[in-house]
Amino acid sequence: MRETLAECERAGHRDGLAAGLGPALDGAGADAAPGSVAALPSAAVPPRASLVPHPLAAREGVSFVRRPARHRSATPERLTALAARLAAVRLGLTRRLAERAVDHLSGRVGGGEPLIRRQLVLGTLADARVELEVARRTLRVAGSLPAAVAEVHDRLTELDWELAKLLGGSGYAGDSAVRGVVVSRLVANCWVAREATGEAAP
Repeated sequence: MRETLAECERAGHRDGLAAGLGPALDGAGADAAPGSVAALPSAAVPPRASLVPHPLAAREGVSFVRRPARHRSATPERLTALAARLAAVRLGLTRRLAERAVDHLSGRVGGGEPLIRRQLVLGTLADARVELEVARRTLRVAGSLPAAVAEVHDRLTELDWELAKLLGGSGYAGDSAVRGVVVSRLVANCWVAREATGEAAP
C-alpha cells in the first residue's frame, strides 16, 4: 500500500491530475462511484457515456460522467482504498502548487526585498510543508479508515486555498497548478464517500 501511495503522489506531482487519476482508480469505472457522477480520465471515458460538461476539468484531461442507471457501487473497503490513492495524487498536486508559489514569490519584490522573505509568506510555506507531511503519514498509517482519509482530503482542500492565495491575481488567471488542485477537489467530491451517510461529498 505504501508504495502504491508513493506512486500516486509521484504521478500527480510529475504528470498532473489525469495521469494520477488512472492508478488511483485502479480500473474502477463510473458504475463504482458512490454518487450520481464519477470523475474519470478523459482518455478512459467509454463511448456513449453521459457527460457533465466542465471546461476547466477538460483542460486537465478529466471528464465527469453520469453513473449508469443500473450500477453496483464499489464496496466501502474499495472506495476507501481508492480515496486514499486519490488523496496521494492530490498531495502531489499540492506539492506542485507549493513549488509554483515559491517560484512566483521569489521573482517578486516588495519594499526592496523578495516577497518570499516576508514572515507571513515563510510561515505559510512552512505550515504547508508540515501539513503535507502530516497528510502523507496519515495515509500510510490510517489509509484504511474512511474518516481519516476524508479528513486528509479536507485538509488538502484548505491547504490548496492558502497556497493559491500566495499567487495573488495569477492564481486565478488560468495557472495550471491552481487549475489542477481546483479540479482535484471536484474529483474528490465524486469519489470520497463520507462515513456518516455513505454518499459522496457535497
